[in-house]
Amino acid sequence: YQKDKKRKQCRRRAAIEPIIGHLKSDYRMTRNYLKGAVGDRINLLMAAAWNLKLMAVAHFFVFLPVAKITSFTDSLIDQN
Repeated sequence: YQKDKKRKQCRRRAAIEPIIGHLKSDYRMTRNYLKGAVGDRINLLMAAAWNLKLMAVAHFFVFLPVAKITSFTDSLIDQN
């Protein structure tokens, strides 16, 4: 019974670990250089702020009307 239980736990861990690894690398949660529980909270907050910044920049270009983009780029070209 114990051997089967341990085998089942190892299979489950083997399925979950790659997902956790990708999430940690994709969302900048790889290494926590800050100490203790407070450091964990600070690290989480900084990673969340970084990801929100990336999403805000991506959404800025999606929701910005095309006319404003073209007028902005035209003004950049006219300056040169």
